[in-house]
Amino acid sequence: WNLEEGNTNGEIYRHEKHPKVYLWNLPDGRDFLTCDDVDTQFLRTARNPPDKLREVVFLSRHASKSKTPALTVHPIGVPRASRWSAEMGGKPGLCPPPSLSMGKVFRRLRSEAKRMGLVPEFEVTFEATHHGPYLRTPSMFLEIGSCEDHWHREDAAACWADTIHHALLEESPDPEYNGSGGKNPGDPPVETVVVSLGGGHYVPFMNDLVLAGKVTPGHMVPSYLLNDVSSDKEWREAVMSALEATRRSLLSGSGTSGAPPRRLCVYVDKKSFKSEARKLVLEHLEAEKVDSTTNKKDLTC
Repeated sequence: WNLEEGNTNGEIYRHEKHPKVYLWNLPDGRDFLTCDDVDTQFLRTARNPPDKLREVVFLSRHASKSKTPALTVHPIGVPRASRWSAEMGGKPGLCPPPSLSMGKVFRRLRSEAKRMGLVPEFEVTFEATHHGPYLRTPSMFLEIGSCEDHWHREDAAACWADTIHHALLEESPDPEYNGSGGKNPGDPPVETVVVSLGGGHYVPFMNDLVLAGKVTPGHMVPSYLLNDVSSDKEWREAVMSALEATRRSLLSGSGTSGAPPRRLCVYVDKKSFKSEARKLVLEHLEAEKVDSTTNKKDLTC
């Protein structure tokens, strides 16, 4: 990395081999969660910025009460406006477009963590969509957790460095995936972009889906934002915020320099909804002409 400039706005580095890749080390005390529009701020701050950014990756720390060692990946946003609070950052009811690199990053992370012996000590997992900041560029958070002892682990940091190098800079072959995804032999892989509804803050079913087939997550809306489907209508706005943001990522070509064939599908976790609520959700998606399923096999074939 070569230092481009450094001032009160932090230090901006540019990758020597990949000159379109920048690293912005924000000044101490700057909270990631409240850095709304950090993409446009970067374009104004950098000395020789690109015309536009393809995606933004936040390298952050993860905290949890359990203090379980974890390497996590997640999209950002606050899809349910009434559940927003200032400490979350972002904007109530709005989701940035998610990075569609999350699938290949997760597969590479899992492979590197196993190679380096971090598994099973560290859990490798997706988290549901949560917190800010808000921006217009496809984005994701990559985190080390879940307490100060883990944040300073050099092996965990090295694991993320190798993951980013192979998955995002070199675009090395995708590990832990052997399927074709095409309908006929020789077809290019068809990547399914999955918006999920239901599940907890951690999303083990998405871990399984991404490892089982050519799947990448869009937004993941947890059950605690959809626990009143039968008695309230705001959940529809949360679902559509997540869905529309993911559609914007598809249109932008996020996640690859040469976009593979992609299809969008919403996965509704059956275990997360009572039958009446599940019926309302599926009817809403059908009315919006959105492909949806409650069967995981539909997503990995």
